[in-house]
Amino acid sequence: MSENDSAFVSSAKQSRPGKLRGRYSILLHTRQAQRLFLGRRKTDEKPPIIGLTAFSAMIAKVWEAAAEDDPFADWFLLRAEQAIEKTKALINKRQHEVDTRLTSRERVHIEVAASLEPVEMPMRFTTPFGYMGAYLVEDYDRLVLSLLTAVHVALMPRDAAMSVLSETGRAIRRTFLLPTGYRHMAITRKDLEMLTQRGAEAMNAMGELPREVLEGKLRSRYAPAIRAPGGAKVDLLDDEEAELHENATGTAANVVAIQAGKDEEVR
Repeated sequence: MSENDSAFVSSAKQSRPGKLRGRYSILLHTRQAQRLFLGRRKTDEKPPIIGLTAFSAMIAKVWEAAAEDDPFADWFLLRAEQAIEKTKALINKRQHEVDTRLTSRERVHIEVAASLEPVEMPMRFTTPFGYMGAYLVEDYDRLVLSLLTAVHVALMPRDAAMSVLSETGRAIRRTFLLPTGYRHMAITRKDLEMLTQRGAEAMNAMGELPREVLEGKLRSRYAPAIRAPGGAKVDLLDDEEAELHENATGTAANVVAIQAGKDEEVR
């Protein structure tokens, strides 16, 4: 290699793009939505609420297991995606219903209320599922504002609004609870194919799998690439995606703070 060629290679290496970094946040206007984001510790008076931060931390463990070819992890990711889509559809349906009420007066213009001091919550999630959960919280926040406005201007009875809030809030909490059913047992699809002891224990703990999931034919659209034996990369997005993943450390810290009682509880 000539001196000029060596200089070119050296220059090319030095000019490679650096590591990826991003800043993400969500602006919340209501305490109800903020409570779903943060969650709530169990007290003598109130039950705990599994919030978005805890959901993101739990689903991240499932995500990592799915990348290691755990079919049960794939199954839980698929169910989480389906639950998020179902809950999103419910919230959108209720939003359309309240919007219809707010626009029902032909010559009356009603502007949906908004907080004078909304809270910006940082989002540092390690998987797409954390952000998908955040979009549910965002949709819920908008719905709460619309319902409060409809009650205030006498276009919706308070009891009806409370019923919608309860229905949609429960749907989000059920979605956030879904990863609690997963048990990490360090298995792969081969354990189930060969009927190993660990595979049998996993089936006893989490039940039977749909055959398409077991065969890897049916996965969540947002599932990670399955690593080849030995940890080799098999996906063109893996390198850059891993950099973003490594940089998103805030979620685990938030969960630890909540569990330790160091966060300011939203009431």
